[in-house]
Amino acid sequence: MRRIFLRIGVAALLVFAGLNCAHAADPVSVRGSVNKRTVLIGDRVRYTIETNRAKNFEIEFPAFADKRIGDFEIKDSGIIVKKGFLGGVKEARWYDIATYTVGKHTIPEAVLKYGSKGKSDKKNLSVKQLDVAVESVLPKGEAISDIKDIKPPIGIPEILRNIIIVISGILIIATLVWVYMKFLKRKPIKLPHETAMEELESHKGAYARAGDVKLYYVCISDSVRRYIERVFRMRAPEMTTEEFLMSLGSSGSLSTEEKARLREFLGSCDLVKFAKYAPDKDETDAVFNTARKFIEETKDVHV
Repeated sequence: MRRIFLRIGVAALLVFAGLNCAHAADPVSVRGSVNKRTVLIGDRVRYTIETNRAKNFEIEFPAFADKRIGDFEIKDSGIIVKKGFLGGVKEARWYDIATYTVGKHTIPEAVLKYGSKGKSDKKNLSVKQLDVAVESVLPKGEAISDIKDIKPPIGIPEILRNIIIVISGILIIATLVWVYMKFLKRKPIKLPHETAMEELESHKGAYARAGDVKLYYVCISDSVRRYIERVFRMRAPEMTTEEFLMSLGSSGSLSTEEKARLREFLGSCDLVKFAKYAPDKDETDAVFNTARKFIEETKDVHV
């Protein structure tokens, strides 16, 4: 029994020594492989470069330009690193590749560089070329017979073409009219007396709600002055009452009665605006009616 154990131990020592010797003599080894030797056109083949190296060595794998390996396109790639037996390192680079031409294709010889870590002198290590047969998806001996030429465009009858043109024209015109009515058509411009009347009604409503009599008189007066500016081409809002009345006195657009009514209206407004006069309800109604009557009587004046 002792002899058996002794023999097993000697054999193990020999194996261990042999591995160490082989490891020392060949610190880096490489092998290339593919998972399929025969594929259909477009199928992916996994090409793997496997290396074993001592831990104090480093390897430079080949860089494939344009993501191609020979006739094959590289679709995907990855790295697998594992610790090997007796402290070595196993590193593998895999590439999923494909080609789209039928026939025998060769994965060319790949060259790796290796050397001790930190040293610039590198040695080359080659991976043998591999052959892959790419077959058609059609059964062997069967010819392609169901592919037909592209048919020419179908002609449109002339009457149908004319109908399409007419309908298209109507739709374009309708669209333009809609855009014009929706976005481009301007609202009718209001006449000066219409704007002035709307302003007077707005001031009257604001006064009824707030009761600010001074603001009411200021707004009524300003509306009449703006109306005169637009109708009689006078800078009425920028003049004092006296300046305005003097300019108006030489104008032949207004009758003597209209001028007198306007003078009375502006004077009443100035009493409230500047003299802090407090008018009663009859006076506030009267100033509104005077302004409205003046506008109605002069709305047809053209200078």
